[in-house]
Amino acid sequence: MFNNMSDDFIPEIPEEFILVRAAELARTNVNAAMDTIRDDMPLDFSKNRINYLKELNHIFVREQEERMNRLEHLIFKTHDWPESFSDCTPALRRVVNRWVKQELRRTSGVKCLILIGPFGTGKTCFAKSLPGYYNYFDGQWRLDIWKNFTSYSIFDNIGWDEFEEKGFPNKKHILTQRGYFKVPHETGALIEINCTQPAIVLLNQGLHEGQLGRPPIEYEEEREAKFWEEHAIIYRMGKHTFSFHPTEFKSLYTSFLC
Repeated sequence: MFNNMSDDFIPEIPEEFILVRAAELARTNVNAAMDTIRDDMPLDFSKNRINYLKELNHIFVREQEERMNRLEHLIFKTHDWPESFSDCTPALRRVVNRWVKQELRRTSGVKCLILIGPFGTGKTCFAKSLPGYYNYFDGQWRLDIWKNFTSYSIFDNIGWDEFEEKGFPNKKHILTQRGYFKVPHETGALIEINCTQPAIVLLNQGLHEGQLGRPPIEYEEEREAKFWEEHAIIYRMGKHTFSFHPTEFKSLYTSFLC
């Protein structure tokens, strides 16, 4: 449908004008592009809804990749690990340095990093300070902000036992570099994403730990505990582990992507 629309394509019939408009909208908002086709070409939309969604999503992803390449020389972080966290406790510094060195650049078989600590200890600031671009999810899953090409993903303010309830894909897929798998779009269609990024999970102590904060009792709980023992590095922070105030974190990177 959109394959033959090069940059110099000139629409001639009403349907082509609509598709050109939808393709332009899809660069920043796939839902708006879908709404345009649905409103102006309802019969065709009902027949080809899934194909439209896949192609418009492809346009969006391609545009985001090109945009990131254009901004690469402009984007930097004003607070980086470990320089901006000079008061970090030695124990956590060792854990994080080892994870960054051994896991952060891997595209398969990586262990996710799970930090459990009190609210307001700088967990989010730390996670955003690591090298590279990131996906950031605060409490809810949003397919529209997932990017295949980021260096890592951050999952914040989500109860460990509530990932699926919040709309997230299976934890064992999204946190362990499952590769290609399909996730539901709000229209009901399934969209394929490629999960090769290491994951950082930030849990508030006593509020979000769920099963991670309880000893396993039943067989299934023991299996889950064994799985995450093998696929995650779990660190429980103290009150002053980072000693870095969240409001001090400012970044051109986040201003470009948020």
